[in-house]
Amino acid sequence: MLTLRIVEFGPPDRLRLEEVPLPELQSREALVEVHAAGINPSDLGNILGRFPQTRLPRTPGRDFAGVVVVGGTPEIGPGSAVWGSGAEFGFAQDGSHAQYLVVPQEALSLKPDALSMLQAGAVGVPFVTAWLTLRAASLSTGDTLVVHGARGAVGSAAAQIARMRGVRVVGVDRQDDLSNAAFPIVGSGRADILEALQDLTGGAHACIDTVSGSLFPVGLGCLREGGRMVVLTAQGDGRVTLDLRDFYHRQLHLVGVDSLKVSGAQAGRILADLRDGFESGQLTVPEVTSVPLSQAISAYQRLYASSQGGPHTPKLALVRTES
Repeated sequence: MLTLRIVEFGPPDRLRLEEVPLPELQSREALVEVHAAGINPSDLGNILGRFPQTRLPRTPGRDFAGVVVVGGTPEIGPGSAVWGSGAEFGFAQDGSHAQYLVVPQEALSLKPDALSMLQAGAVGVPFVTAWLTLRAASLSTGDTLVVHGARGAVGSAAAQIARMRGVRVVGVDRQDDLSNAAFPIVGSGRADILEALQDLTGGAHACIDTVSGSLFPVGLGCLREGGRMVVLTAQGDGRVTLDLRDFYHRQLHLVGVDSLKVSGAQAGRILADLRDGFESGQLTVPEVTSVPLSQAISAYQRLYASSQGGPHTPKLALVRTES
């Protein structure tokens, strides 16, 4: 089978496409033919050597959609269309940027009929992470949520899930869009951003920060007493400052979320929980650009260039290459 391999850490030109034998299955495993597999920022970080748990050589790729060809369960067996994600894929074991992927039986989850393979292959990390942030935010119907990075993959997913659950959403992103049909978006560069958020929310019950850095004080400032700030990423050296007196006087909560603590089995349960939302159309997948697996290195190069300040790259997913 054709597979992308990290043979040494570094920029994407160090990646290799290789033909390797089909993997052998162990007990309680299934073999999935991968039809689509999204490329996430963490996959790029993996090839650059930012995760010490990765041992080389390794095939990257956390997310997948495909068809079970061997193994499975009585409910999800050969021929079943599945989707998934998990912290082990691409790190502790070979990942989904290959023609076939070994998946623990308990990680198998039926793909929604409403999604194509391409769409389903791009859902995992963004929507699983968004689900985790909302659990950490501990919101109830009618509460107000501010999402920093509302147009990003995780931010838009969090906004969709929150609105599906009856939570009022206000977004923050690079440009104002206060007349947005889904939810208002406040421009992050506004001098009066905190006042604008306070006017729109009256004090948010929670803020999800998908960008971190300079917006961190804004996230804390827009919260009402007892509010929760949920953080899932960091920029630069990862250091921020906060006014501890204000923090404890307002009885705020700061919560961290790490999707790399979520196994394939746990991700499968989260995706199963979200399936009805996709089937009903309440949850939708942003546009995904397909790239043949045979061009995987160039796809990583595009993402790497974007991360270095180059042109914005849309969500990319590797699709099956026949052999």
